[in-house]
Amino acid sequence: MKDKITVDYSEQVVDLFHRHIESCMYTMEALGEAIAQASECLVESMLQEHKIICCGEGNSGLIAHHLATNLLNSFQHERPALPAMVLSSDAATAIAADSSYNDIYANQIRALGQTGDCLVLCYNGGGAAATLRAIQAAHERNMRVVSISNVKGGDASALLLPDDIELTFPIEDRARAIEVQLVAVHSICELIDTQLFGTPHA
Repeated sequence: MKDKITVDYSEQVVDLFHRHIESCMYTMEALGEAIAQASECLVESMLQEHKIICCGEGNSGLIAHHLATNLLNSFQHERPALPAMVLSSDAATAIAADSSYNDIYANQIRALGQTGDCLVLCYNGGGAAATLRAIQAAHERNMRVVSISNVKGGDASALLLPDDIELTFPIEDRARAIEVQLVAVHSICELIDTQLFGTPHA
C-alpha cells in the first residue's frame, strides 16, 4: 500500500481570509455611505407602517432570504419582529410553470406590494429578465428599490429611479462578492436596530 500523501492547505485558507479582508476594506470605503442610506430607506418605510419585500436570483436569493429572516427575527438583541417578507419560491415555481419565468417576482410584487413598501432585490450581473420585471413591478406599485449586485451598470441599473439605492460590489471573485454582500446586509440590520431601538447595552 502506498503511503498517503498529506497536503497542507492552511496557506490557501490564509489566502482566502486575506482576500476576504481586502474585499471588506474596499467595500467599506466605496459603499459605506450607500449602505447607511439603504438602512435609512428601510427604516423610513417601516416607520410609515409599510413592509420590506426581499427577493433575489440564484445564490443572491440567499442574501435576500437572510435579510428578511434577520428583520422578522431578532438580529443580535431581542426586539419586536419587523415587517419583512421574502417572496415565495413555491409561488415562483408555479408562476414559471403556468405563465413565464420572467414574471416569478413581478407577479408576487404586483399582488403583495403597496405604495410605500420597499423592495430589496439581490442579483448578479446586469440583471436577468425576472429582475428587470421585478423592478418595473415595484415602481408600478410606487415602491422604492434597494438593489444589491456585483456589476455596476446594465439593464437593471438603468431602470432604477433617483430615489432608489444601488449597492454595487464590483468584486471579480464571486465567492468574495457574496461574502461581502452578507457583511453589508448585517451592517444594514445593525443600523436598522440602532435607528429604531437605540444602541443596545453590551
